[in-house]
Amino acid sequence: EDDQEGVRRSKRKRCPATEWWNGTVREVQRRKSGVGVFMPTIKSPGKVKYGKHFINIDELEAKRKSKRAKQQKGKKRGRKKKNQEDDDDEDEVEEDAKDFKTKAWVRDYENGVEAQMTVAKLGSMISMDHLIQQGMSDVPKAQLPLAGKWFETLQFSSGQLILPPKAVKAREVSVSTEIFFVIGGASKSLQVTVEKSVFLLSKGSTFFVPPDNEYELKNLSTEKPARLLFCLVRDQRQIEQDEEEEEEVEEKSSNTKKRKRK
Repeated sequence: EDDQEGVRRSKRKRCPATEWWNGTVREVQRRKSGVGVFMPTIKSPGKVKYGKHFINIDELEAKRKSKRAKQQKGKKRGRKKKNQEDDDDEDEVEEDAKDFKTKAWVRDYENGVEAQMTVAKLGSMISMDHLIQQGMSDVPKAQLPLAGKWFETLQFSSGQLILPPKAVKAREVSVSTEIFFVIGGASKSLQVTVEKSVFLLSKGSTFFVPPDNEYELKNLSTEKPARLLFCLVRDQRQIEQDEEEEEEVEEKSSNTKKRKRK
């Protein structure tokens, strides 16, 4: 209808004004036909882009905020991890050892009668001594492992083991089933070698060594000691062997006394 009335519809594409003060520019191209042969034409009339010299403040600020948020998140994680590690060094308030009762009336399964037995002890009641190890006479005393026992019976014994920074519990053969619980130390700093297998353990880990197997413990940390609880469980064969040895010792001592009387 427009053509019939003599009005021609324009085929030009309208372009929004370029905001030169805001860094926007137009992409131009050289076409092989039309007016492009003589002069450059706008590549995308409806689109504008920012020039290379322009810095988008909003985009830059968004990147900075994202970076700061990641850094703050990392710092919080670091503080949380450090606080968890510092908990290892905090001493809990214990009851006074003088007023603490260690014994309880229990049923003796061997005799079938009630008897008093030591069943509980405080942390302050354990006596920690340096482990004397063969071939390590030149090791400084500060790097020697410390060990102490809370309980010692025919069936089991339990206590605590502390490995100072860079300390090593020399390779030895386990006599009984030895169970260990890692209760303190730097992350992945306790190197445990059982026969030919090596493990890196952290706080909360546990491991055990079957009888008649070699094992070695090493604290790789240069700052924090590694603390372990252990329980040595003897099998029936070992218990019978210990009882036989005790009987032999008693028999020898009684024979010695008889000879002295004669």
